[in-house]
Amino acid sequence: MAWVGGTAIGVLGGKALGNPKAFGLDAAFPALFVALLAPQLRARTPVVAAALGAAIALSLIPFTPAGIPIIVAAGACLLGLRR
Repeated sequence: MAWVGGTAIGVLGGKALGNPKAFGLDAAFPALFVALLAPQLRARTPVVAAALGAAIALSLIPFTPAGIPIIVAAGACLLGLRR
């Protein structure tokens, strides 16, 4: 419910915020992602998966449109779930 409410507020009031870079909000998503990821890196397997995902994403950045590197990296990390 909070997700839907937050999304609705963002859609309806997002224009009033103006440029998110002016407030540093463009860094909020990466910071949130790192905060969610850090506690998960307590064993070797998650560290290897995170490093592999980062390497894949960073290698694709110069050649693909925005968003594609993270999707491909996440997909590659999901292959590790098969084991």
